[in-house]
Order: sequence, then C-alpha cells, then structure tokens
Amino acid sequence: MKKQSLSEEQLQTLPRETLVLLLVQQAESFRLLSDQSAAIQKQNEALIKQVEDLKEQLSIMNNRLFGRKSEKVQDIPGQLSLDIEDSSQAFNETEALVEEGFADEPEVETVVIRRRAPRPKGKRELDLKEVPTEREDHYLTEEELQEKFPHGWKQLEDEVYKELIRIPETFKVMEHHIGVYAGKGAEDTVIRGKTPGRLLNHSILTPSLAASVYTAKFVNALPYNRVSEWYAINGITLSRQVMAGWMIRIYEYYLEQVHKRMKAELFLSHIIHCDETPFKMTGEKEEGDPKSRDYMWVYHAPGRNRGHPVYLYEYDNGSRAAAVPDAFLKGYQGVLVTDGYESYHTLAKRRPADLKVAGCWVHTKRKVHEIVQAAGRSKTMTPGQKIAQEAEKRIQAIIHTDKMFKDASNEERLAHRQQSVKPLVDAYFFWVKEVLGRPDLDSSSALKRALNYSVNQEPYLRVFLEDPEIPMHNNDAEQSIRKFCVGKHSWHIIESKRGAKASAMMYSLAETSRANGLNPYKYFEYLMEQLKEYPRNNVPEDVLEELMPWSGSLPPECRKQNQKS
Repeated sequence: MKKQSLSEEQLQTLPRETLVLLLVQQAESFRLLSDQSAAIQKQNEALIKQVEDLKEQLSIMNNRLFGRKSEKVQDIPGQLSLDIEDSSQAFNETEALVEEGFADEPEVETVVIRRRAPRPKGKRELDLKEVPTEREDHYLTEEELQEKFPHGWKQLEDEVYKELIRIPETFKVMEHHIGVYAGKGAEDTVIRGKTPGRLLNHSILTPSLAASVYTAKFVNALPYNRVSEWYAINGITLSRQVMAGWMIRIYEYYLEQVHKRMKAELFLSHIIHCDETPFKMTGEKEEGDPKSRDYMWVYHAPGRNRGHPVYLYEYDNGSRAAAVPDAFLKGYQGVLVTDGYESYHTLAKRRPADLKVAGCWVHTKRKVHEIVQAAGRSKTMTPGQKIAQEAEKRIQAIIHTDKMFKDASNEERLAHRQQSVKPLVDAYFFWVKEVLGRPDLDSSSALKRALNYSVNQEPYLRVFLEDPEIPMHNNDAEQSIRKFCVGKHSWHIIESKRGAKASAMMYSLAETSRANGLNPYKYFEYLMEQLKEYPRNNVPEDVLEELMPWSGSLPPECRKQNQKS
C-alpha cells in the first residue's frame, strides 16, 4: 500500500476530532520507536560485551597453548612494584593494600637494560665434579729444556685445562657355566655349582640392564619403542613388549614390599601434597564406560621436619572420585595440600576429626593471571582485565609477605602469619566479595568465574594461617606429577592395569631417589642387586630399611653430589 501524506490545506479542512486522533497516533508511534530503539541499544551493548568476553576467552586459550608460562606480575602504573625474588623490596603490605587508593606519582621514563648474568667462578668445576678425572701430562724433557734455555730455567705453575670425553655405552654377554655333578652311588643325586641370584628366571635381564631401561623410561621419559631403537643402534635387539614385561614383573616380584615401606614413611609426614592427572589406557576399560579416562595420583611428603622426602604415585581403579584418596589415606592423620578439586573437599567433610585440606594460592592466582595475560602487550585493558590485575597484585602481596619469614622458626612464622598475612587475606576476600556484588559484572565472564573460585575456596585457602608448617601452594606435587605428564606425552598410552601399577611404582622410586640426593640409575641397580638375593617380596624388615632411598647405609656410588655451591 502506497503511503500518502496530507498537505497543509488538507489538514486545515479536517475536523478537530480527527486532528486529535492523528496527534495521539503519532505520539504512540514515537513512543514505540523510542522503546524499540532502547531495546536495540541494550541488545547491542549486551552483544558488544559478549564479543569482548569471547575475545578475552579466545586470548586466554591462545595464551594457554602458545603463550609464555611465566606468571610474573606486571607492574601497574601508580602502584607499588613487587618482586618476590628480591627481598630488598620489603614493605608493609598490610597498610599498602588495605588502604583505599594510592597517591599519584610523577611519570618517570625508565629504561631497563637486562644484562646476562656473569658465569659464576668455578662453575665448570662444579659441572664436572661428579665425572671421574684422568690426568694427562704434557711436559718437556730435560734435553728439550736445556736446548731452549742454555742459561738455565725454572718451572712455573702448570697451565691446566679440561675436556670432556664421551665413552659410548658398551654391552657384554656374561656366559655362566655351571658345574653339574652326579654321584656314582645308587642313592646319589645331581648337584650344581653355586650361582648368583637372578632377577627373572630364564631371562637375560640383569640389574644393570634393568636400571638402564628404568632410567630411560621413567627418568628420561623415553617411550619403550625409542629405547628399543636406541639399543638396536648398539646391536641389541629388545622389543618394547619385552621391556614392559620386565618392569611389570620386577614390580610384582620385588617392589610391592618397598611400596608398603614408602607408604609408611609417607604417613609419618604432618603434611602430604596431592595431585592427579589423566592418562589413556588402551585395554581393560570399564565395561559400562569404554571411553572413561584413567587417573594417576601422586602423594608427596616434603620431609622437612618429620620423616624423609617421599613421592608415591598411585593407580587404583582409574577413578577420580573422593573414594580413591580416601582409601589410600585410610589411617593417616594430618594435612592434605591440594588444588581446588571438589573430591578433596568431600574427603575433608567425611573426616573432619583427622584430616584437614589446605588450598593452593598459586592455583587461585593462576585464574586471574590468565585474564591479565590475555591483554598481552596492549596498553589498553578492559575493565575486567584491570580488576583481574588488581586481584593478582593482592594475591602476590599475600604470597610475598608470607615468604619473608620462610626461614624463621615455627613460632615466629605463625605470629607473622597472624599479624601481617591474615589482614591481607581478610582484605582480599572482602574486596573480592565487593567486586562480585557489582551489578555491572557480567555473570558469564571469565573474571566472575575466577573471583567465584576464590570465594568457593576461601575456607581451604585460610587453613595455612593456622599452622606454620603448611605451605601456601601445592607446587611440590605439581612439579612431581609434571614428570609423569611429560612422559605420557611421549608414550601416550598404558596398555594394562598391571602396567599402570608398575609404572606408578617406577615413577615413585625415580622421584623419591632424586629427592633424597641419589643417582636414579646407580640406586636402582644397587636395589636390584640386593633384592634378587632374597625370596620375592620377603625381605627382612631390617634389611629392607637399609635399602630405602633415605637410608644412610647406601654405598657412596648411589649418591649424587649436590652441585649447588
């Protein structure tokens, strides 16, 4: 229908009632258009906010995949600079961060020149001190010296330099000939000469070969097929199936008793760190869920005040439920330091009388750090990124303040936490809840999820304030489980539950031996040499104790000297 407009003459001829009706209709049209415009404007604002949130999430994911892994806090203009590693920048964070606002400071252009740290004197000596040294002299003969110096000579201090020579790994076959004797009497039996114990019957496996496979797979994270290729270069044919079978049988024949002793030592610790990671198992899946993921757990006793350092990997039934750590920690009384996974909190609620769960502040900081990192080098930050940056600064101040008394006595450390750290923690949670109460905060944003994580974890993040021995983070367990994660990216799969349990024990020995200052290869070789002389998993307790990684009775060649000056 073609729209028509009335001229001024036509309007003058219309009755008054008609003109009033036209005006009312026009006003209603304007109102509808205004409401429609407001709705479109509101929709546009929501879409713009959604786009910004999606861009932020995309940037966070890109940083996770391709960005730098450093969590160093960037400086905020007008605020105090904080460097955890520099103890000279100590200040009263309680006053600095609880107070609202900071005084403006004049802008100063700062040029930072980063210089490469000079090589420490004697560094090469420290690098090579564990390697056997062979001396080779290069002196002139008396005749040569007399020819060069007819008027006499004197010898100055020797000029010394060192070179590192690699001697390729060699193999040899040890062929044992056993005397067999039979008596000539009717009742005489056949006897044989005495032979040393063997790790596995009818096998070429020796302690040194077992230690070589163990070190390549569980210390250096090489998959069995690469280990097999490496042996093939030296003319040795060993399939990955054979090597995997060796490790499984060594665990089942010799190391279950060692596992029990390590667990007993773990339970002596007042604090246990715990973490878990998924992996893929190709066989023996649960019938109802063939696509379910399996999990490897790690428990770590730091050994600072009670007991010795212990890392114990555990594979149970492939579950991530609270029942798994609950069964493993049956009988343990102490503190479990973990990330924010809900199964640990369920465990704490089940056992309030004998088990406390302490949260990890590094995980909390990581949630907001990802948002800040998403800004990249951009000078303009979104309001959400600015809030996340403020949260990160506050958490960093809490960690830094606590670290200032890391070498103090337990009494001093507890007093410091109550007097200086607790006010910062109180201020942080008060500020977070205040921010979450803002009506303009997008409920679906990464910032709100990060801040909600802090609030949900608050009871567990406060536990460290009550006990000077509890650390603020779960880095110890994370660093250990990372070894398994590096390995699983190389070998990708475990084929059976027997293999998973054997792998757990091998990783446990590798990490625990290193934590106690041992050479993993030398220790494993020595352990196998000793265990093969006893009935399988039936070693006397006093002998077993002398074979544990923390034993003072281990031979010197098992020990790795600390290279730090």
